[in-house]
Amino acid sequence: MFRLQPSSETPSVWLAIAAFFGLPAALWAYKCLMMVVFQRKIIYMGYVPPGARTEELGVETPVPKGLKCEEIRIQSDKGVTLYGIDVQKDVEQPSPDSRRIVVIYLQGNAGNPLSRLPVFETLLHGVRQPDRATRQPPLDISIVAVAPRSYWKSSSRTPTQRGLLADYTAALSYATHRYPDSTVVLYGHSLGGAIAVCLAASLDADDYPRPRIHSRKPFSSIGGMVQALYPQRWLPYCYLAPLAFDKWDAVASIREMRPRSLLARVSRDALVLLSEKDEVVPTSMGMEVCEAMQDKLVAEKGAASAADGSCRQVIIRNALHERAWVERQWSRRWERISMASRSVTRHPDID
Repeated sequence: MFRLQPSSETPSVWLAIAAFFGLPAALWAYKCLMMVVFQRKIIYMGYVPPGARTEELGVETPVPKGLKCEEIRIQSDKGVTLYGIDVQKDVEQPSPDSRRIVVIYLQGNAGNPLSRLPVFETLLHGVRQPDRATRQPPLDISIVAVAPRSYWKSSSRTPTQRGLLADYTAALSYATHRYPDSTVVLYGHSLGGAIAVCLAASLDADDYPRPRIHSRKPFSSIGGMVQALYPQRWLPYCYLAPLAFDKWDAVASIREMRPRSLLARVSRDALVLLSEKDEVVPTSMGMEVCEAMQDKLVAEKGAASAADGSCRQVIIRNALHERAWVERQWSRRWERISMASRSVTRHPDID
């Protein structure tokens, strides 16, 4: 049997050096391992804030005055059930000649659609109806916000890039079938902005003839966000970017997009809104997304065609990551998007 006996010998210098450097290295290695293993818990935070998975419409979250909000349920692939909301202005009867616009909202990496109701309220109330003298049809706007798997009351399946693309494809199909004569706007925020680009790249333009794309503070890729959050080269975290399971590489999707993809069409009039003081996603990432769209259009159509239709970027002054929607500049830009969408019928490239 071994017995530990006290010793009067002092620890060697090498042992002290090994402990001094080895303990931080071991802790870093453990943290890096946990970040890789549980990365989807970090990327997809449907459990934040507490109660986000069980929140009830009209109970914990009241419907804003002047709006009507319907809870909807959609079937995605492999038995996944999605829950969401369909939000509109509370009017008795829309005008028969009104132009319908459906905004499909792709949320960021945390929370649920109910937490975005103040944003939707601003979107819907911020658009003025045209004067009769302009002879423009009135707007009838609906916002469809669907919680993907593992968010809100949707099925508790492991969220993956393939799974979320399937979920938002189901949401897009739902919106186009429920509102068949509408103009569809893909509106993505943060992670949702990258998803909107990747989603459009994965779909065929012939299947969805009437969409536009509007991305708010998108990031270029998961790897880019890792390096933006951990820019220090002397720390190991920035080197974990290649180990991301889900890339959400918006820039790569743009550079590799198929000519007949939905992204190839909507990138011609896409809009990227950036927050000047964004504390989460670097403004340069949104600029990179817009620049990639512009470069792709120039490469395919030439500089003259690119000047007629290209990605536009707007920087919202003094805006933070989650608070751009309270800025007047943001409301004015959204109103212009709605007015431009009023006249959209069919894209000239669609027979």
